[in-house]
Amino acid sequence: MQTSDSRALTDLPCVDSGLIDSLWRHARQRPNAEAVGEVDGARRTCTYRELAGQVAARARRLIGSVAPGQVVIAVLPAGIDYIAWFYASIAAGVKFLPLHTQIAGPEALAISKRVGAVAAIVSPGLAAEPALRHLAMDVCEEARLGRSGPRLSRESAGAVVLGSSGTMGMPKLVLRSSTSLDADAAGVIAGMGLTAGDRVVFATPLSHSYGVDVLVSVVAAGATLRVMSRFDSEVLAQEMEGGATILLGVPFIFEALARRPRRQAVGLRLALSAGSPLSARVRREFIDAWAVQVGQLYGATELGTVAMGVPGSEGFDAESVGRPLTGVSMRVVDLADPQRTLETGQEGQLAVHASSMLSRYLDADLCLVDGHLLTGDLAKIDTEGRVWITGRLKLLIDVGAYKVNPLEVESVICTHPSVAECVVVPLSASETLQRLRAVVVLQESGHAATAEALRQFLRERLSPIKVPRVIEFAASLPKSPTGKVLRDQVIGRTT
Repeated sequence: MQTSDSRALTDLPCVDSGLIDSLWRHARQRPNAEAVGEVDGARRTCTYRELAGQVAARARRLIGSVAPGQVVIAVLPAGIDYIAWFYASIAAGVKFLPLHTQIAGPEALAISKRVGAVAAIVSPGLAAEPALRHLAMDVCEEARLGRSGPRLSRESAGAVVLGSSGTMGMPKLVLRSSTSLDADAAGVIAGMGLTAGDRVVFATPLSHSYGVDVLVSVVAAGATLRVMSRFDSEVLAQEMEGGATILLGVPFIFEALARRPRRQAVGLRLALSAGSPLSARVRREFIDAWAVQVGQLYGATELGTVAMGVPGSEGFDAESVGRPLTGVSMRVVDLADPQRTLETGQEGQLAVHASSMLSRYLDADLCLVDGHLLTGDLAKIDTEGRVWITGRLKLLIDVGAYKVNPLEVESVICTHPSVAECVVVPLSASETLQRLRAVVVLQESGHAATAEALRQFLRERLSPIKVPRVIEFAASLPKSPTGKVLRDQVIGRTT
């Protein structure tokens, strides 16, 4: 894709940011290397020289119209325009707040008011466009993007503002500085062994924390990022056959790929899943279909990517999220007393300190324990330093004064050959009593299972208090754009 932004890179904004320095360096040293490829839609591609030119032009536009530290909202599909505005915001010293393209107008407007946004970049036709029209900046208006001129600079690099998942309540707004993103990129590059020769396929939204981690790491390494604006398993399968070296996804993506006819991805050297635990069934089916092992990585909106289990590495275990990345401190603390660190192998709450972690919440207090963030995840660390995520603290269900981890129950239900996926949620029997309710999606093929048959299956494998009192069947489960089951919606609906 040739544009006027491919001119000589002599007027690049100057800012103290490793991310921006890496982009400028690749643009000068490897100008014709592919930086970004859109694998759907117009299927545009962009070299590092072209990307740097677009970033520079947009940064000049932002510097001329947005004060340092102010918030700019972006509602853009994954692609070249999104990436150019992301890096332009860092170079221009402003806060970049990406929102998912499916966000409703009232929700987008409410967030803009929460953060005091002064501008919004929205793709035409999206639901958020009318609500944010009063803040609108053109996605790509050549006449206003700027041409060569005096070199501009900002004293401080920009930052990214991300919403926490919000699956258990109102999302918090997380501020992560350019320095945090630099550290995130360094950790991921080292963990994956990412090089300029890699071709990374990513099919989940760039507006989520996982997408930010992947974006900054791939560009910092000078690799090629192949992105999709809308998930399509056939398009993704073709991309894997066409020279991809790394596949980064979430469980539902690996499941979708596993269901496609057997294919070959000769160049694929690494596949990693994140977002939620990858079940043994999905992992096995993906390996059967593609002959590629799958590892898991662990991160959070507040932390970036902080642990990774790479297939083939020493001590690799597919059920674990691997070991902490270099410079990351992890400990498991007592649920009742977070100041007390538990012994190796004991289960408690995972606490993490990393250079990639957030600076602060925009609208909430940040509480740390000895510099460590309490993640809310239940975990244990074994004698080899591997981290095992066993559940979520807020998900624990109080059944007759006994706390049940629904993820444990779900993992057993999913071993039944007729079950595709499930979720276990609390069921209020009275004002003071809760029971377990399981909502189950059956496999498309195979023998149907009844509620009583499943209950008998579970009785043979779990203590009685962990066997759901109610088992229901559904055609599907409500999920977020990254494939996480929306438990609050399951709790509030009947099948």
